[in-house]
Amino acid sequence: MMAYMSHNPHDDRSVADLLTGVGAHLGAGGEDPLGLPDARRFVVVLVDGLGWDLVWRALPAAPYLAGVIGDARRVTTGLPTTTAASLMSLWTGVAPGQHGVVGYSFALDGTAPRLTTPLSLSEPLATADSVMDGLVGRGIAVSWVGPAEHLGTGLTRMGTRRATFTGVNVTDEPARVAAVVRASQTGTNSLVYVYEPRLDHAGHRHGVASDEWLAALRDIDAFLEALRDGLGADVCLLVTGDHGMVDVLPNERLVIDDTPELNRDLRLAGGEARFRHLYTPRPAAVAARWRERLGATADIWTRCEAIEAGLFGPVAPGYADRIGDVVVVPRGGGAYLTKGFPGEFHLVGMHGAATPAERYVPVVVD
Repeated sequence: MMAYMSHNPHDDRSVADLLTGVGAHLGAGGEDPLGLPDARRFVVVLVDGLGWDLVWRALPAAPYLAGVIGDARRVTTGLPTTTAASLMSLWTGVAPGQHGVVGYSFALDGTAPRLTTPLSLSEPLATADSVMDGLVGRGIAVSWVGPAEHLGTGLTRMGTRRATFTGVNVTDEPARVAAVVRASQTGTNSLVYVYEPRLDHAGHRHGVASDEWLAALRDIDAFLEALRDGLGADVCLLVTGDHGMVDVLPNERLVIDDTPELNRDLRLAGGEARFRHLYTPRPAAVAARWRERLGATADIWTRCEAIEAGLFGPVAPGYADRIGDVVVVPRGGGAYLTKGFPGEFHLVGMHGAATPAERYVPVVVD
């Protein structure tokens, strides 16, 4: 069983500090808790699934990262350790309880008639203010380079409505490098945000111990090296992640729908397999049954307990009902699958919980 870390997501520097820290150097005011270099131009590459433990373990496959990671900052993603929540923390500079994206999926009003999945939104949800939009308002040139299909989605508009968006196929390395380099030279001060999805995809499909995951890391490492070579000397390149990942073995998986004492009284099971939001009219009874079944292998909170424990950071009043009536997080390698999300059954690598392998990511500076 993997070691378990404190559930408090605020005991270390956070990915939420990154863009606000960049803004401090670009003249937007505020502070830089990460101690980033002073520069007029920044490029921030978000590698989905780039965990701190994973990158250090795999450095022989990543010669560029191996050469620059010595000065990396280790930061926490907060909880849950999942893409939508972590990206929103990066983009807004606040914890999930304040921006309202409390998981891979969640109910909006607490009555749980249906689940909302931010990664699939066509329209944005109410959330905290965008750091990137604030920078644009201060005259800083902000650009976003990512997959073309992300343009105009609800989640992208929650991250920014004002940045200049360039859609580029992630496998077209020359075109992507050229787009980022061109964007980095706009304006007097500039920020370019770049999204890289391939590592996360490989981990989910094949696992982080797979040859496919290492191959994806090699490709990304080559892209980063080519990008650094193309950027001007006045540009600071920052590489970070939104979460790490762990491989979950078949014998560590529990199907909620097939376990009567866990499925009883549930209206919906949201979140994801390693960070479950349970919606129920009987939270105390559900929490008790889950605690009895799972024992010391998981942390289980009612909504009030989770908020009081600071699991999501400070929670804005309008977002409290998005949190499950009961929240379940495995301490080790477990996963709680539901037939409501059939894709979970095909995943090898997963994330969402508070283990170090999922929770910590690097901020690489070059």
